[in-house]
Amino acid sequence: MLPDRSKRYAGANHRPIRLVLATNWQIMLIAVIMVGLLRVIFPHKALVEKLYHHDALDELTLSYIENLYRAEPDNYDLTLLLARARPDQSLTAQEQLLQSVLTSGDVRQRSEARLFLLSSIEDMLAGDLSDTDKTHWTRRLTILLQSARGDDISSELASAFAAAAFRMERMDLGIYFLGRISPDRPVATLVKYAKEALGLGHYELAAQYFFLARKHTPNRDDARQFFHQGIGALMASSRFQLAMQEAQKELGDLADDLPTLRYMAQTALAAGEPKLAAMYAQRLVFTDASLSHPAAVPPAPVRSAP
Repeated sequence: MLPDRSKRYAGANHRPIRLVLATNWQIMLIAVIMVGLLRVIFPHKALVEKLYHHDALDELTLSYIENLYRAEPDNYDLTLLLARARPDQSLTAQEQLLQSVLTSGDVRQRSEARLFLLSSIEDMLAGDLSDTDKTHWTRRLTILLQSARGDDISSELASAFAAAAFRMERMDLGIYFLGRISPDRPVATLVKYAKEALGLGHYELAAQYFFLARKHTPNRDDARQFFHQGIGALMASSRFQLAMQEAQKELGDLADDLPTLRYMAQTALAAGEPKLAAMYAQRLVFTDASLSHPAAVPPAPVRSAP
């Protein structure tokens, strides 16, 4: 049986009159109220900040973040969050996604975007790549490092970029970023980074940290210790020739330091460089002799008695 209203219009040849449940302004009001409720239940900024520190996001949360990003493509924290939450994206797509952050983000956001891309590119290079792909991504990594020259960068990023540059054997870039660790380059910070690099097996990077610390310490004993540690780090990585080259370059005012000359004579022998060992031993003998015979110094004139 049809309801009475249906019977009434069953034989009609015109559109039936529809009941008006709500006017347009009422629908708009309901929509505003619902948006307000969602904002209260899911506070946008607080939610993004909370999710920012999550290592993995479920599909529902990820879908919500993607919708927020579509609504606010200029929210660079959302862009960073989306890039980190989509590890399955191609590296090229991640670069394109983060380009706006690198161009217009603040110092923190640009640093985080660069750190993320640095990690992604190095992971790519660590995989099984063809020679062509390896050359391509090595070039992309070099461009990433060079893009930060002259930009405000965090100490964390400067340290990571220095390490990456030394791993690529780009000593010029590595030394440049070492100098950007902090404005005053405190010795304690450099030594801390050196020890961290040693713990990770990055011996060449550790050596450069020690050499930089040696240049910026006013204490001669500390300078000697950092110089020895820097050469020792290179020797530990079996870069014997590089260790001898760096020793000649970094010796500086330790060229007449007896403990350093003894250390270098022994180290040169261990590096398979007997000629260099003989040279340091010769310096040691003559320096030791000059220090052992103060009579060799012209005596002060003796005043005659009146």
